[in-house]
Amino acid sequence: MEKLARPHREADYLTLKGAMRRLVEACGGVESAAAVTRTGFQVLSKYGLPKEAVFVPVDVVADLEADAGDPLVTRALAALAGHVLVPLPHGDPGKGRWYRHISEIAKDVGSVVQRLGEALEDDGEVSKAEMRALALRERVQHAIAELATLDQALASLERGEG
Repeated sequence: MEKLARPHREADYLTLKGAMRRLVEACGGVESAAAVTRTGFQVLSKYGLPKEAVFVPVDVVADLEADAGDPLVTRALAALAGHVLVPLPHGDPGKGRWYRHISEIAKDVGSVVQRLGEALEDDGEVSKAEMRALALRERVQHAIAELATLDQALASLERGEG
């Protein structure tokens, strides 16, 4: 049988295997993970092994991510597809909260721009150390979450709920 050409690099598939291993660890190990899904611990272990050609089914990923409380494999898949996984806000995002949405977004974006300016002022570059020290990724992620909250409020309004 002829081997199929796959669309991703081998390193991408290994990244998915690594995300699966981290997910199983986040569930307390293979035996604990097996208790919350339909797959036995031996098979769960194979899903994370680089040399095994078998990958985890999506329903098993859903079970394990729900147990772990962190979408580790889904985030890796989103990145592989060129997307960013953004958590949806909890609770009612809308009615009467427009000023809060706008002010939170403005505050977060302003914070990101200010911190980027601080990082750029000495040499015109942002280093990894500056990124970490100024918590740039955290600020950007918070701004994205606020935008997702605003988007959810607008979708609610669009459906006639707001």
